[in-house]
Amino acid sequence: MARSISPLVLFGALVLLSKPVRAQARPDRPETPPPEVRTSVTVQRTVQPDLATVTVGLAADGVTPAQAGSRLALRVDSLRRALATLGIPRDSVVNRSRWYWWRGRMEIIPEPVRYVPRAALAPDGRLRDALQDTTYRAHDALEIRIRDLGKVGAVLDTIMGRGIADISEVRFTAGDPAAAQEEALREATVRARRQAEAIAAASNLQLGRALGLSTQGDYNDRYRTYDAVSLSGVSVGAGTPTVVVQPAIPLSVTVYGRWELIAKP
Repeated sequence: MARSISPLVLFGALVLLSKPVRAQARPDRPETPPPEVRTSVTVQRTVQPDLATVTVGLAADGVTPAQAGSRLALRVDSLRRALATLGIPRDSVVNRSRWYWWRGRMEIIPEPVRYVPRAALAPDGRLRDALQDTTYRAHDALEIRIRDLGKVGAVLDTIMGRGIADISEVRFTAGDPAAAQEEALREATVRARRQAEAIAAASNLQLGRALGLSTQGDYNDRYRTYDAVSLSGVSVGAGTPTVVVQPAIPLSVTVYGRWELIAKP
């Protein structure tokens, strides 16, 4: 004969089954992460430039676009031939636009109205005719690349000697700073670990495994290398050649490191 189950007992069993079972903490999984130390070191180096560039702007006027363009071409060719006498090859004098002022190769400049006397009186009684001329101005920009840095001053003198006043700053660049950059990276990495070891020793701990080594920080800080600088000025004397002192190019590298801190054995 089957026994009947009380509704109260059945309800209590359902309540017990519906309660969530609390997971037991695993002894091999600590609740808090182990302590760690973070360091960052910046190392600076300098590299010597091997290229200097300067950009010049030229212009020429004419009563027609063809005349303005022809006169501009003569000025450009004259400058190229003069620079060739200094040892600057023609393929090192290249055309470049200057985006911050570039208004197109040809510019139209309206001239003020001028009055021309007439040979005979006009039917309306006028003795002079009002005319307005138009001047066409052709523009060009040249980038001069100087690999023999001892000739930078002579190049500037040649440019200014032809009445060219639109001259940019001299820009020095280093073609391959990789060797100096790698040396700075090695030194920064060693110094970052030494700093971490000093912090660990002061805390009566020691370093564990490395958690991260990078040139990029947690907040998108990247190492920076400056492969060029701008020359702030050149010395010019009356009757003396221009003297340009080439600067060393600064290079900066930052290494970020993270290590575990563990108890000493």
